[in-house]
Amino acid sequence: MYKNFIFDVYGTLVDIRTNEYEEETWSKLAETLGFYGVYYSVPELREAYFSSCELQVTLGKKQYSCPEVDVVEVFRHIFENKNKKAALSLATHLAQQFRAFSTEYICVFDGVTETLNKLKRAGKKLYILSNAQSCFTKQEIAKLGLRKYFNGVMYSSDEGCAKPDPALFKRLLDKYGLKRNECVYIGNDPITDVDGAHNAKIDCLWLKTADTQQNVQPRFAPKYTVNGGDITEVTRLLLKK
Repeated sequence: MYKNFIFDVYGTLVDIRTNEYEEETWSKLAETLGFYGVYYSVPELREAYFSSCELQVTLGKKQYSCPEVDVVEVFRHIFENKNKKAALSLATHLAQQFRAFSTEYICVFDGVTETLNKLKRAGKKLYILSNAQSCFTKQEIAKLGLRKYFNGVMYSSDEGCAKPDPALFKRLLDKYGLKRNECVYIGNDPITDVDGAHNAKIDCLWLKTADTQQNVQPRFAPKYTVNGGDITEVTRLLLKK
């Protein structure tokens, strides 16, 4: 019987659409930076942002198979490129502002709160393990009323590595003292979630939602599959396991 249920966030619990590649989003960000004496054209800003991301990934590959970017550090680099300094608090604020500019909508999928409530009533411990930026995901989870359900959370940006790297799964297990055979991972992505859990030797339920990559199959078959993205199936399939 599973004691610990570990969830992905975006595409599994939370439905979100962002437009961070659109011109208007970058234009708003460039205007905001100007208030701090940091002046970029939109093309220059976009180049600086993604170059910083690429640099972090390159450096991270020395330690992890799937290194993760910390967007707060990206904004500190954006300031440094113009011979300015951004305190951690300011860089965090700007990362959150960029998220606000780029978010078109965000909401909890149908059935999520019902499912989490049933699991908690059954005495299960719930955790989040997600490829996400903690500087804004923490606030989004709280805003959506989900944080209260979870015994622990871990975001890739805080750890420097991302799923499907088994190192991230191990970090969660070690931090909270969890046993692999007592855990099940629930996620919608065939590669980061299904293959990642397999590499970490954790059972997985593949929740095939509308956001699941089309025509992409996991390399390793998950133990459970739910077609159609109905997260309420989690309790039906797993509470007796």
